[in-house]
Amino acid sequence: MRATFPHLLHLDVALGILYPSLGIEIVPPPPITQKTIEIGVKLAPQNACFPLKVTLGNFIEAIERGADTIFMVGGVGPCRFGYYGQIQRIILEDLGYRVRFVLLDHPRYGMRSFLSALRAMTGGRLFLPEIVRVARLSFAVLRFTEELEAHRRALRCQVKDPQELDRVIDGTIEALRQVKTFGELEALKTGALEKLNALPRNGRKDFLKVGIVGEVYIAQETRVNFNVEKLLGDLGVYVHNSVSTVEYVLHTFRPFTRSREKLEAWELAKPYLKRFVGGEGIDSVGSAIRYAREGFDGVVHLYPFTCMPEIVAKGVLQAVSRDFDLPVLHLAIDEHSGEAGLVTRVEAFVDVLERRKQEKKRGLKRNGSLSRS
Repeated sequence: MRATFPHLLHLDVALGILYPSLGIEIVPPPPITQKTIEIGVKLAPQNACFPLKVTLGNFIEAIERGADTIFMVGGVGPCRFGYYGQIQRIILEDLGYRVRFVLLDHPRYGMRSFLSALRAMTGGRLFLPEIVRVARLSFAVLRFTEELEAHRRALRCQVKDPQELDRVIDGTIEALRQVKTFGELEALKTGALEKLNALPRNGRKDFLKVGIVGEVYIAQETRVNFNVEKLLGDLGVYVHNSVSTVEYVLHTFRPFTRSREKLEAWELAKPYLKRFVGGEGIDSVGSAIRYAREGFDGVVHLYPFTCMPEIVAKGVLQAVSRDFDLPVLHLAIDEHSGEAGLVTRVEAFVDVLERRKQEKKRGLKRNGSLSRS
């Protein structure tokens, strides 16, 4: 079996550890490029979500590299993500590709079919002790890649040389591909954190703080969102992303449990959005409210153009923005989006946030002078 899967940030690093232990050769799609997008756009329905088009391009490029099996997950609720796998399978069959398409549908649609797909994705060795150990190691690696990206977002505005920051993090992520034991993982963690702590700082103490909310694929996959996190960091902004690949994987395999952060976000969203609207719609609203309460200066809302759950969230976020005096920049991404236009909008947004912050400081100083007099 030569299996492939869609790109999602560093998911390929974790699966590269898991699948060889199962006797499955992985064929990762090549990095997402304009060619990947053009393939998907040409073959997918015109009104399909942008992530469907990009991941379809991933699959075709991987098939051309020799993949004979595709692993894909499904979804639930009003979000069209639940249809991706079925539509992509039909498109590939119509094109004449003879590949096995394994769709790991959500357990809500039937535990038997979920377990059947899971066994297919593990070569029928789902519960063997060695498989469980490697699966735990793979997930721990995925979690650490997410921690590294959190460090990248937080430190980019603080270090003297952001390129050195990237070298440390990218080098560590490459080294993770060779991890075989938890001991090796812990050694890499220790070494990486020591290197990050040793990076010279630029001495700045006061940063703009911007949170990112939105749909999981667009908010996480830097190769389709024009790496907006790096852009913000290079503009001197402290960035935090509320969207988590780890949380997404956990919810897929443990559908009836949620992390403390997600439960908190859903609770915060209740006054504005009480009903599940699919995808990350409620999470986007609740996370934006949390950012407002934590004193963030603004929020960037990333989502695919025509994404129904995030369009609902966008409408609700307008009320959140007004009630909490929190500027929100909405960025809808599709195949027609251009980097130059996005950069201009982000730079203008940061300028607005900086002026607001300076005006608040001047207002506090004036109020302080009046109170002392």
